[in-house]
Amino acid sequence: MKRVLLLFAVAACGGQQIPQHNGYRETTTKPWKKFKTLKFDDKGEAKADGDLSYPDRRRAAWFGVDLASPSNLTIRLDITPPGDAVNDDFDLGLEVLDPGNRPVVRKDLDEGDSQHDLNKGADLKDLPAGHYLLHLYLQGRLDTAEYTIHATLKSAGSAEVKSDFPAQVAFVGPLAMVPVTDDTPKNYRPPVTTPVVVSTHHHPPPPPKTPPPPTTVSARIIAVSAGSGGVTITVARGTAAGAHNGESGKVVGVSGATFSLANCNERACQATLTGVTTDQINHSGQVQLDP
Repeated sequence: MKRVLLLFAVAACGGQQIPQHNGYRETTTKPWKKFKTLKFDDKGEAKADGDLSYPDRRRAAWFGVDLASPSNLTIRLDITPPGDAVNDDFDLGLEVLDPGNRPVVRKDLDEGDSQHDLNKGADLKDLPAGHYLLHLYLQGRLDTAEYTIHATLKSAGSAEVKSDFPAQVAFVGPLAMVPVTDDTPKNYRPPVTTPVVVSTHHHPPPPPKTPPPPTTVSARIIAVSAGSGGVTITVARGTAAGAHNGESGKVVGVSGATFSLANCNERACQATLTGVTTDQINHSGQVQLDP
């Protein structure tokens, strides 16, 4: 009801026009069939990012996950909302559908999801093999958002192998007859062998090498927002892990993206950068701090 009243109030004041469409293109009837397949590397990790806009008829994004065997699937979603224009109840919904298009997990406002949750996740255990769909969708008609998906795929463990021992062991054939008396020739003499003495010298193992102290510390970027003063990032490393205000660092893979930490608390710190874009920051997702 709150969202409905807000939409009518904006329309009555002559503000931004409320889209009356469903957020999809007019020619789109089955959006779930136009999905992008997540490609996992040798470590079982996949990443995808993009942006959504309900007014521009880009309300949702679909991704396919193909499981060749029973697996554990972990999904982490980082969300960048549309800045000051965001509604009080903004939320980017997330759901995973099984091969029968039944929801395995759903996180949105209707399911009691917390508002303005910029980091969502789902940890799905022992999923049967098959084709799964990951669905992201905006819930407000004026909403826009940028997102980054981090997915990890691990085997759920090999099935227990039942042994049929000794059912498949062949029967032993008839053994050779052994004579009752010793039939060794009387002139046989066993060969004489000279024992070989091997001397060993015990040397103490070399002392373990002490690894050099790290020169940099890596941390994950958990939030990105653009403002008049530049791009503000939130780093998942706070005073409890040794970070402090004024500590210098840089965004991995982005030229000239250096910064100094500020507003540090126990779990996170912030920094503001100029001369970079939110797309560059989201594409990297990592920073290096100078301890």
